[in-house]
Amino acid sequence: MQLWLYYLISIILVYGLITTHRNASEKRRHRTLMILALINAIAYVVNWWYFYLRSDHILTLLPLQLCNLAVFLIPAALITRKGVLMDFVFYVCGLGALVAILIPGSDYADTYSMMTISFYIFHFSIFLIPVLAAVWGFHSLKPTVKSAKDLSVLVLIISLALHGVNLALNTWFDVPANYFFTMRELAVPINPAFAFFASLIPFDYLYLIFAFPILWIYMSLIGGLMKGARAISK
Repeated sequence: MQLWLYYLISIILVYGLITTHRNASEKRRHRTLMILALINAIAYVVNWWYFYLRSDHILTLLPLQLCNLAVFLIPAALITRKGVLMDFVFYVCGLGALVAILIPGSDYADTYSMMTISFYIFHFSIFLIPVLAAVWGFHSLKPTVKSAKDLSVLVLIISLALHGVNLALNTWFDVPANYFFTMRELAVPINPAFAFFASLIPFDYLYLIFAFPILWIYMSLIGGLMKGARAISK
């Protein structure tokens, strides 16, 4: 799968946005983030349509997947600037989207199809918007033990609730729903990362326990990098 062109365009886009907004006002930067959020929503709708045309069951296309939730949570976080929301879209949604574009799965079967293009734009913007929000001062990125605990509890509550939805749809309606990828047999063919985790813990939902230490390590890494950057800038 030739994804180098996607990555090259992404790097150029990020460089262009940071360069052109270096001396921009807070209002202009916030407006740019909201425009990117709108682009993200459009890419989501387009990608949803291609999944629907692929004959995916409508009950598997509800806006309950992690990146689907980001479509609504990103603008909510940008408007309210609530810490837990900003953390969720940066550390959880952003990290999940980054994995989706760096570890290609079956959604990249046809590298340059419109389905793949919309899939990439959708996921890349979920990663990009929270990063720009942090770079432009809308999110301080100062993770603490408390913020990690609060975020983990939120993820646990959402994932358990959606696992219940998956079990209900799979059992009662025979619909292969897999929101938050809690059903390992449905997740394994999609992405090699899920296949690796499932090989270590062959149980639904429990195989995702690896996501928590990865999240904590990611938060610690980002916190350390930001602390170092602030020290250098002084």
